[in-house]
Amino acid sequence: MQRLEIGITNTSYGVYSFEDAIARIAAQGYDCIDYQGFVDIESAFFNLPEDDFLAELKAQKALISSHGMRVSQAHAPWRTPNDGDPEERKRWILAMEKSVRGAAALDCTRFIVHPLMPYMDTAENPDEVWQMNESFLGRLADYAKEYGVTVCLENMPFPVFPIATVAHDLEMLRRLQRDNLKICLDTGHAAIFYGADVASAVRDIGDKLEAVHIHDNMGKIDEHLIPGDGIIDWDGVCAALKETGFKGVFSLETSPKHTKHPKEEWEKREIALAELAKRLAEAAY
Repeated sequence: MQRLEIGITNTSYGVYSFEDAIARIAAQGYDCIDYQGFVDIESAFFNLPEDDFLAELKAQKALISSHGMRVSQAHAPWRTPNDGDPEERKRWILAMEKSVRGAAALDCTRFIVHPLMPYMDTAENPDEVWQMNESFLGRLADYAKEYGVTVCLENMPFPVFPIATVAHDLEMLRRLQRDNLKICLDTGHAAIFYGADVASAVRDIGDKLEAVHIHDNMGKIDEHLIPGDGIIDWDGVCAALKETGFKGVFSLETSPKHTKHPKEEWEKREIALAELAKRLAEAAY
C-alpha cells in the first residue's frame, strides 16, 4: 500500500548518541528526520565557526543519507526569553539566518519557525507583536529564498497570544505575500483551539500546508503525547490530509517515551510508534 513518507525528530531518540539514534530510526522504517540541532543557540555546536558548523552538518547529512533517509524539515531556534528587546531580536535574527544556512547544508527545504513571542500568557500590545513579526518573518523569508528554503510558520498553543492560531498564521501569509512562506500545522497545538476536530485545521489551511508536527494531547495543554493517547480524532485528520492533497512528510514530534519505561522495553515501544506512524500515513495518502 502507498503512504506518505514518515519522519520523526532526532531528539525523540535522545537517549542514544546521534549516530545510534539515526541507525535506529532508519531500521524502524522512517524515511525522514525532523532535525532539531538548531533549537539551542547557546550550544557549543551552534557556536562553532561557520566553516566548522557547516562541515559538521554535511557530515551529519552524509550519515543520515547512508541510512537511506533525508532531512525533510528542520526546526528553527526556540524562543529567546527576551524577544521584546530590539537588540536581542537582532541577535536572534542572525541566529535564524545561520540556521537557514545550516538547513541548506543539510539539503533541507523546510524550516519550521515559531513567531517572536515577547510573552505567551497575556494579550498585551497585539499591534506591536504583529508589527515585529511581520518585519521578522518577511526578512527571514526573503533570506531563506536565497537558499531555496521555505519558511513554515507554526501555530502556537497559547490561547491569548496574538499570533497563535491557524487563522492568525493564514493572516500573516496574506499580509506578507511571500511564495516561500507557508504553514506547519502542529496538531497538538491545534487541539488547544479545535479540540478533537483538528481535521478542520487541516482543511482551513488547505494548500498552504507545507509541513506537520504530529502529536496528541487532552485539549488543555501541550503534552506531545503519542497519537491516540489524547483527544484528537486521527481518522478525521488523516481523511482531511488526503482530501486536501497533502503530500508532505507525516512527521512525528513525539517520542517512544523512553524515560518513562524500563530500558528493556525501549525498542518495543520504538517499533510500535513507527508502525503506528506508517498506518496513519497510509490512511492520509
